[in-house]
Amino acid sequence: MSTSTQSLTSWAMSRFSALYDSPAEFQAEATTTNTSSFESHIRSMFSKDAQIFVNHDGPMNAQDFQKHLGQTFGANKTEVEWKECFETEDAENSTQGEPKNGIVAGYLIVTRTLKFRIRATPAKNYTHISLSAKIAHDEQSTEADKRRITQMFFTSVTKAAPVHIQGAVRH
Repeated sequence: MSTSTQSLTSWAMSRFSALYDSPAEFQAEATTTNTSSFESHIRSMFSKDAQIFVNHDGPMNAQDFQKHLGQTFGANKTEVEWKECFETEDAENSTQGEPKNGIVAGYLIVTRTLKFRIRATPAKNYTHISLSAKIAHDEQSTEADKRRITQMFFTSVTKAAPVHIQGAVRH
């Protein structure tokens, strides 16, 4: 399926999953090149004047959101699990023959396996994310798929995975 015919849900899920799936690759590239694929990926997701609210603080621009995402260091492995994702199309403001504009909302859990260990087991943490993104065509884009996020509410919380010690008795 080409990106120009993807549903809004598929478009958003693929882009957000890619933000979290390969954090080590993005971080390594950022140190070796001026423009990492992480920055390019962010630019391909958001319009230049996107309004992004993180935990209801903001608005911030895409570069500040990128810095916010870049604060998660030390992960060896990352898994993304979408619990729910749905869309509502804006037929009134969509361009004929182009993919639809609309709003995508979803809930996902990002599980990070960290480089250090606790009791001989790799440490893990879980980031729970709820997002709502308004997607519209960006006519200034030079890419084939002109869809960009113009406004987003992004709420997240990170919690350490519980440590289970065998042989320990709970009282």
